[in-house]
Amino acid sequence: MIDCDVKFGAFVPIVPKIYQDNATDDYEKNLRASDCVIGPHWTALKLTSIEHHNHDTSIFEFELPDSNAYLRLPVTAHLLVKAPSNGRTSCSSNSTEQLEEHVRPYTAVEEKHAGRFKIMVKLYREWGIPESQLKEQNRIFLYTKTDHSYKPPGKISNHIHSLRVGQTLSFKHSDICLGKISYPFDQNISAITMIAVGAGVAPMIRILRALLDAEFEDGQCSHVKKIRLLYGARKVGDILQRKQLDEWHEKHNDRFQVCYCVGSRWSNVHFGAKTAQKKGPPLPLGWEDISSDRKELGWVNGDKVSRRGASDAQDEGHRVFICGLPGVYLSLCGARSDPRIERGTQLQRLGYKDHQVIKF
Repeated sequence: MIDCDVKFGAFVPIVPKIYQDNATDDYEKNLRASDCVIGPHWTALKLTSIEHHNHDTSIFEFELPDSNAYLRLPVTAHLLVKAPSNGRTSCSSNSTEQLEEHVRPYTAVEEKHAGRFKIMVKLYREWGIPESQLKEQNRIFLYTKTDHSYKPPGKISNHIHSLRVGQTLSFKHSDICLGKISYPFDQNISAITMIAVGAGVAPMIRILRALLDAEFEDGQCSHVKKIRLLYGARKVGDILQRKQLDEWHEKHNDRFQVCYCVGSRWSNVHFGAKTAQKKGPPLPLGWEDISSDRKELGWVNGDKVSRRGASDAQDEGHRVFICGLPGVYLSLCGARSDPRIERGTQLQRLGYKDHQVIKF
């Protein structure tokens, strides 16, 4: 749900300004957006439980102010979360230290119980070496700024993962959280291809729960006959909500199917001298544990969309939902902040039109 810039061929994340503008409660566009019990002003909610999902992702449950109320977050909407940046401070002009605050969007993955809801948070650790350290070591490449090779720790995700049960986190839900498509979907939509990478599967889980779970499915979208999820992950162990997705795949196979695309864009590239041996790189750890009908090597691309998607670009009732890392948007359809499909991207070359692609 963030954008990015490209520097020296690397993706550099950029947080949309509108999220940071929402850090204060005096933001002029703080308008109540829906029946969500969390309103347009920051509300501190108590953390009640932590469920470790895999090696870098956990599910956090928070308590609502009213123990009898349900979250009532619209299906395609999200919440905003505010947190300090690892305790860092900034100095104002009068030298008074102020705690930095950052805002990010998060999607509730479960809200079926009164008085509480859950969010799924992937921990983004620090990666690479900051330019300041490279300068000290006299390792600046061609005397050029090289922070494109450095990924700082996730400002919000690290804070949330540091919380203990009983501590609080601030949430709000305003009109900027409603998303780019509303639910129930228009009657002319009959097929949906979902493309998710990493934690970008969270909003797809919300939609799938509304479409497939008998507890929530109300028949409003029975016209959506075919749903396909192409889910990209670097490793098998990085796949989130796999148990739930597999259950839906098996129970609703005539309507919903998932395909796990495991690896990166380099997965099928083998660097090395040519030999008579045809053996390529080893398969990902845990590859054999995935059923043969729902797996592909390499990240999601136009070829997989063509073969595994719910329909094609010529079908006016077909929609493609995308949520993932910034590079996914740039490769498939163009920057997330631009509702149009960028020329030269993979979905544009397949013939998809602007109204067919929804960028979450």
